[in-house]
Amino acid sequence: MLPPASTPATGAVVHAVVLTSGGVAGLRALLDAVAASSTRPDRVVVLDTTTSGSATDVADVVAAAQSHSFAISHVRLDPGMPDRAAVTHWVPSADLDDDDLVWLLPVGSIPEPRTLARLLAAHRRSPSVGLVGPKHVAAADPHTLRSVGINTTRSGRVVEDPPLGEPDQGQYDLRRDVLAIPLAGMLATAALLRELGGWESSFGDLGGDLDLGWRAQLAGRRVVVAPDARMRSVASVGLATATTGARRRAARRVALARSSWWAAPFVALWILVSALAAAIGLLLLKRPRAAAEAFGDLGGLDPVRGLLGRLRTRGRRQVRPGDIATLFVPGSDVVRSALDRAHEALVAPPRLPGEDTTEAQERSLVSQGILHPGVLTVLATIAVVAAAGREIGGGLLNRFGSGVTGGELITTRATSSSLWHAAFDGWHGTGLGGDGPASPSLALLAIPTWIVEHLPGSGDLASPAGAVVGGLLVLALPLAALSAYASARVLTTSRVVRAAAGLAWATTGAAGAAVAQGRLGALVALVLLPAVLAGVVLLARPAATATGAFATTLGAAVLGAFAPPLLLLVVIVCLGVAVAGTSVSRRLALVPAVVAPLLLGPWLADVAVDWALAATGPGLSQWGASGSGALHLALLHPGGAGSLPVWVGGLVIAAGLVGLLTPRPIRSTATAAALVGLASLAAVLASPHLDLTRQSTVDTGAVGVVTPWAGTFMLPLTLALLASAVLGVDVLRRRGRGVAVGALGLLALTGAGALGWFGFGDTLRTWSDPRPAVAVEQAAGELANRTVFVTPGPSGAAYRIVGRETGSLARSLPQSVAGDAVIASDVSRLLDGTRADAGPRLAEQAVGFLAVAQGAGDDVSRRLDSAQGLSRLASRDGFDVWRIAALGNATNRAVAPTRLSIVTGGDPTPVATTGEHGATETTVTARQGDLLTVAEPAQWARHATVEIGGRQLVATPGADRPTYALPTGTHELTIDVRAEHGWWRLLQGLAVLVVGFLAIPFGTRASRRRR
Repeated sequence: MLPPASTPATGAVVHAVVLTSGGVAGLRALLDAVAASSTRPDRVVVLDTTTSGSATDVADVVAAAQSHSFAISHVRLDPGMPDRAAVTHWVPSADLDDDDLVWLLPVGSIPEPRTLARLLAAHRRSPSVGLVGPKHVAAADPHTLRSVGINTTRSGRVVEDPPLGEPDQGQYDLRRDVLAIPLAGMLATAALLRELGGWESSFGDLGGDLDLGWRAQLAGRRVVVAPDARMRSVASVGLATATTGARRRAARRVALARSSWWAAPFVALWILVSALAAAIGLLLLKRPRAAAEAFGDLGGLDPVRGLLGRLRTRGRRQVRPGDIATLFVPGSDVVRSALDRAHEALVAPPRLPGEDTTEAQERSLVSQGILHPGVLTVLATIAVVAAAGREIGGGLLNRFGSGVTGGELITTRATSSSLWHAAFDGWHGTGLGGDGPASPSLALLAIPTWIVEHLPGSGDLASPAGAVVGGLLVLALPLAALSAYASARVLTTSRVVRAAAGLAWATTGAAGAAVAQGRLGALVALVLLPAVLAGVVLLARPAATATGAFATTLGAAVLGAFAPPLLLLVVIVCLGVAVAGTSVSRRLALVPAVVAPLLLGPWLADVAVDWALAATGPGLSQWGASGSGALHLALLHPGGAGSLPVWVGGLVIAAGLVGLLTPRPIRSTATAAALVGLASLAAVLASPHLDLTRQSTVDTGAVGVVTPWAGTFMLPLTLALLASAVLGVDVLRRRGRGVAVGALGLLALTGAGALGWFGFGDTLRTWSDPRPAVAVEQAAGELANRTVFVTPGPSGAAYRIVGRETGSLARSLPQSVAGDAVIASDVSRLLDGTRADAGPRLAEQAVGFLAVAQGAGDDVSRRLDSAQGLSRLASRDGFDVWRIAALGNATNRAVAPTRLSIVTGGDPTPVATTGEHGATETTVTARQGDLLTVAEPAQWARHATVEIGGRQLVATPGADRPTYALPTGTHELTIDVRAEHGWWRLLQGLAVLVVGFLAIPFGTRASRRRR
């Protein structure tokens, strides 16, 4: 039998009302806790709203809990009625005096023995107190806070204060007046509940409690919290936080309902603006779920539900809304909290000074850096590059300043602007140009080129793009070693093993040949391929994140721009993960598999027309026979400069095969590495037999067969072999592991030593512009003329046209020269002297200089010396150079042939050219009958827009070059070479920005997994 307890030391009668919508499970514990209170209520009433099957259980629990000193009343109400509706329904019919107190106790809450006594003490402090609430702590851990009143802003934004899970250290024990309190443990006067009409059901649980407290405040009754009165409650009881979108919207509707009629529109506007701003900010912080919740706040602006709730709960106000302004959370606190959370999302928390301190961390930063295996790997690779590049012509600084040419590289005076136009304009390329496909790598190269152009001292660079490529040639292998070292973290935590793998990756296989032969796409792949495949490995694991998926997507897209065959490999691997991975991995692996190719934009349409574009890339084609048989290719020997002896490749293969012998599950990274290696080996062996020009309309007679470079597929083969070796080492223990680590390190040192010893050869050399300075100046200036380089051969003269435009920076597939063929007859007849006006005809095509190889013979030189309009200049770099005079006899004619001209009675007047392939913006004055001529092929007109005075002109039909009739007067002339697929390009750019933003890793990895 329970001992007698003291009665409340107040004249008011206390009615403990037990609410059972939470079920029967905690009812007996709640009744026992009430009976054990140091101050017992006068009456105990159980409002039974359980289903019919559970009603008997409630009655049984009530009968078992009561005694002659602890009487309990059992009141049966409608089954399923919510707690707040049950109290609202019971109060008007209950035998309650106005001074009586109602103590609400839902099942799931347990009051501590002195809770009621302290609630009563708080109620007695002031006659204006109408509602008193306890401090809620977690039922499972009484030292953890759940709520100390309900806190909100004036616009109904519920503030989590204290935060869920904060320990109870008495930090909130001075809190008294609050706006509202939760239902659980609430001590309320009966008169106030009758006056307010109970809870408004449309506001739900948290919103109903907030509304009841708000209305009590406006009615002139205080709402206080007694922090010393503790109530233990489960998660669904004692709510003071908007844990769902419905609760957030309900709180917003409460704020609108309790606002005065004139303030409500302004509150609604603030809710709209703040919700949109919060949602956009959360999206920028990559918190899509939280952003969706913020957008959901707009549902609180529902005018119908808000108005009905306002009408049903209208009552006489005793105080003005401004009189309770101090109870609201200030907006500055909300902003400060939001900024703190934004900082947590952006920046990982710092490690405390004494946290996990080890001897290695206590060493100086310099000593740690010098002895770090990753740093040692990069330094060793730099030494190898310096030793291997000893035969490349020109100094190291010259390679950075002027660029490198030779091998597969095509170096010109390329700038970021010319690269950008070459990537996007409908008419692009060197010489007279064309409308063929352009590599997406050109647009990517324009970005670092633009950065180089804006560096201090960059004005002296002969070719900013060449400087970027030259820098990549020097730094590719060190960056590849660093990339492999960092990426191997997904395979092993051993820094020594990762360092050995990184050094081996940068010095064996096709790495040396990629540098020595100037294979631009392979250089980029050396850096990106380890990181991209490491990203795929992470996507296959349970801890995969969306950030990792989009980062892998972005890396795969860049890889595909430079090495399309390797993008295809990444897509296949991702599809394999989507098939064999976990449910999370399947969804995330599809992101790079689908989105990465789409980021390449209109280039996909070019691939649909010519599949060979997907089998090669800049510098990834083999023009002519490679000289390596199948066995040499299988032993990682691509042939040509920079290729290591086959025994080095044999060591790499042996290491990979030994690693595969270690026992592993079928569904493992080792199995995936083996499958990637087999597929890559098949591609290596098949590549010499795949003729990329079989269906091409381009004449390749002088070139011979063009196939994919086998070294492209050696890269993933080498990476798979090294990954297998690393995984094999990682499973070994004790002495066997030490031997394996030593063997892997010896392999890496052997490869590095072999590359440094045999070197890159002398295929590459530092680039210098072969044109005379005057030709360079006129090509870059307003004349925008061209230089033709002629090299006679046994079957005829070969020539190339050099102007201000830029094409691909490395050979890929043979390009159509149909545009350049316009001057073929004139060049040939000028050399053999059979056409007197060949020089002026070249001037019509803006050819201002002719350079002929000195091996052409004296007869050719004599004919050119006597040719009409030609005058000899000083020879340069093995070429004899002639200047071609401008057309016409007018006194204001140009000093040299020009790209744009206004023809008046047969005499041309130069027009300033400011862009690529005749693009310009300038002012011209035309007379009656004047014509504008453009020194471009006739097909150029289909890709260009010519406007004068805002009116578009149409090219004259049948002219051998674009010609336009000009209106008389002075007008603004605008010539624009249109970009192809404008809307597609715009969507592509937006997609790249979105994927790039989603790939930024904000906060910690654990926080990114919770999004």
